[in-house]
Amino acid sequence: MTLASGTHLGPYEVIAPIGFGGMGEVYRARDTRLLRNVAVKILPAQFRSDVSREERFKREALAVSALNHPNICQLYDIGDQDGIHFLVLEYLEGETLADSIRAGPLALPDCLRIGVQIAGALEAAHSSGIIHRDLKPSNLFMTRRGEVKVLDFGLVKAIGTDEGVLDLTDQLSAPGTCMGTIAYMSPEQARGEPIDARSDLFSFGVVLYQMTTGQRPFSGSTPAVLFDAVLHRQAKSPSTLSSTIPIALERLIQRLMAKDPAARHRTAREVGEELRGIQLYGSQSMPAMQEIPSIAVLPFEDLSPDRSQQPFCEGMAAEIINALGTVEGLRVISRTSAVRCREKGMDLGEIGQHLGVRCVLEGTVRKSGARLRVNAQLVSTTDGSQTWSERYDRSEGDVFDIQDEIATAIVKNLKGRLVVSAPGVKRATVNLEAYEMYLKGRYYWERRNRASLQSAIKHFQQAIAADPEYALPHAGLSDCFTMLAVYSIKSYEESYPYASMLARRALALDPEAAEAHLSMGGVRLLIERDWTGAEESLTRALELDPKLAVARAYRAFVFATLRQWDKAEADATRTLADEPDSGLIHYLGAATRYWCGDLAAATTLIDRALVLEPKAVFIHWLRSWIFTFNGRADEAITESLKAAVAADHHQMLVSGLGVAYAGAGLVAEAEELIAELKARSAHECIGSQWIAEIYLALGRLPEALDYFERGYEERNSFLMQFAAGRQYLPLRSEPRYQALLQKMNLV
Repeated sequence: MTLASGTHLGPYEVIAPIGFGGMGEVYRARDTRLLRNVAVKILPAQFRSDVSREERFKREALAVSALNHPNICQLYDIGDQDGIHFLVLEYLEGETLADSIRAGPLALPDCLRIGVQIAGALEAAHSSGIIHRDLKPSNLFMTRRGEVKVLDFGLVKAIGTDEGVLDLTDQLSAPGTCMGTIAYMSPEQARGEPIDARSDLFSFGVVLYQMTTGQRPFSGSTPAVLFDAVLHRQAKSPSTLSSTIPIALERLIQRLMAKDPAARHRTAREVGEELRGIQLYGSQSMPAMQEIPSIAVLPFEDLSPDRSQQPFCEGMAAEIINALGTVEGLRVISRTSAVRCREKGMDLGEIGQHLGVRCVLEGTVRKSGARLRVNAQLVSTTDGSQTWSERYDRSEGDVFDIQDEIATAIVKNLKGRLVVSAPGVKRATVNLEAYEMYLKGRYYWERRNRASLQSAIKHFQQAIAADPEYALPHAGLSDCFTMLAVYSIKSYEESYPYASMLARRALALDPEAAEAHLSMGGVRLLIERDWTGAEESLTRALELDPKLAVARAYRAFVFATLRQWDKAEADATRTLADEPDSGLIHYLGAATRYWCGDLAAATTLIDRALVLEPKAVFIHWLRSWIFTFNGRADEAITESLKAAVAADHHQMLVSGLGVAYAGAGLVAEAEELIAELKARSAHECIGSQWIAEIYLALGRLPEALDYFERGYEERNSFLMQFAAGRQYLPLRSEPRYQALLQKMNLV
């Protein structure tokens, strides 16, 4: 029975009905105490004697009251009068998402803005142990201010019953039953199986699909047909319905709608980060145009008896990627993204969805003595069919010919209708031993930790010993010595001469090697503070290899150091689009955005970097800084403590923790860490800048400047941000600070 206008439920006076649904009637009402409009939701009269409906209604109250998030409809009160159970919620003006998309798909910026807000609401719910279970456009309200509000937690179920998590275990759903709306259900929910937060993510993917295309991904003339579509049918690619959808967004939607929960994102937070990333550099994302041939080259599998050829296998894949990258009109996925898919154990269909490619090259390598057996195959990610395969039984000296033949065969298969020149693998050496040692050096270099750095140095040295005229290991060894200085593993005096000499030697051996110009640019940027020279070297590296992402990221650093913000932003954006799965590139992008003053973008990027490389010291360090300067010092302390313990009190993390302590007003704790770093400097290489940063955060400017001046003499590379970093604003009026800027050519 509909409540009449003027009916009172406690202090709430009913004004008019708003809507009706299977789980309740909703009315606009007036709170006579606080003089505000509210929404009152009651259990329909015909269900008040239904114990299961009543219990579910009460469960909604428990769920909503546990949540406090700007994108979740707020619960004000709960009551029971004359047998009528009711909730009092915030009154919203606007329309549901279902109303908004009735006329067709939304504009891309609106889809991303709405998606980010939904992801935030789901993150809050899931972190409280609550699954929505019925996410759909009619449960998503768009206010007139552009805010999204998630409605109707009437079907919620607790994720777990650990201490501190709400125990809302569904006692009403017997095994084999399901609740929710079929078109938006996950397959596991449709089967009546136990579900977790990833079920909501599937529903979220369906909502995103509908927002971007204007159509539901699953349809059917009867419930049975619709169930079959959800359980067994693959939805059309969003780009077949709208050619303006960026590849990155299509990948995200397809991954969310994976039938297997393990293939989806793990958390709503990850989804939100990806959506924010598309917002940040979406203009650089290619539309998902299916007519563009595309391929991912996976690291080849090592089948050698001793399984010792993994660096060689990854190197072979990298060489083929480089060769294919020169073919105009062929989209080649970066090596980093391909390796990450392999590491996650994705199957071909999941790789195709995640990377937005139709074909994958995979293969095996078996090396025994001087013999080399390579099996390569080109496989469709759509149906798993093999479109090309070849087996090569050769001597190991034929490895370059094998790579050439594979690359040429791929182009013929993918681009047969186009006239293109066959790609070629660049043969920088004819010495097979030097080549193999170089591949091992790059393999260990890319792991980027202290132990792997030493292994990289050893293998680069062996490559040079085998072929002294081979430029690439000289460049690789230069990079290693540069990083020894950057991370204060070795002093400037111990590392710089070698880094500089090796980079210049690499350039002399091969002036057309992009890697050599990158190494020279790294030396000039990170050690010599030659900003003009660094820009020239890095620009030349990019002319030779436009996809050399680290060179572009370094050049963004140069521009940010010189406060050329537009150029810095442009390079950082392009780099992130080229390498969407690289933790290093996201770290460098976050640092650039931080210097440019965009803390929101820096936060998004550093969070993504941490997902990609959870053990990287430099990522934890920058994340702590960003937290502190975002007014989140307590979070910075918690994160830094855990990271510092895990990394054996790495000096960067100790410094970041000290800054966070200072930001939280914990002076004694910050001073204790200064004392620790000073004591350690007696027997290990400790960068003076790390001590200076804590003094600066404490407001002790003379001591801070003492140690910054020492850092200048030590050639500490992190001082490149000395003019741009927002933390140095308190020093601007100090003559000693201005003198340091003069010395560093930053005025």
